[in-house]
Amino acid sequence: MDQTKKARLEAGGIKVDEALERFMGNEAMLERYLQKFLSEKSYAMLRDSLAANDWEAAGRAAHTLKSVCGSIGCEAMQKLVIAQERHIRAGEWQEAVDMMPEISSSYEHFCNVIRT
Repeated sequence: MDQTKKARLEAGGIKVDEALERFMGNEAMLERYLQKFLSEKSYAMLRDSLAANDWEAAGRAAHTLKSVCGSIGCEAMQKLVIAQERHIRAGEWQEAVDMMPEISSSYEHFCNVIRT
């Protein structure tokens, strides 16, 4: 990964050095996972499960999405999803639903950072 790309990702909020630690310094693997994030199924599953009031599926999706975010260094989004998962597990459905616009905005932000 060249320094320009790394700087751009970091400026967009992706903790590249921390992510590289999790990928044992394998930059090519990190870049593949960043590209996979653009079509992350757990995000779509979370969004769709909440819309359908499927709380069990929403809980699984949130759990997966928080791990994905943490792995690739999207710490800000990971924190949001952790909070949402807590609401889901506590049965605080409306609070979990109310978080979706902010999570969607964060997802789009990180997708844009990765794409550019």
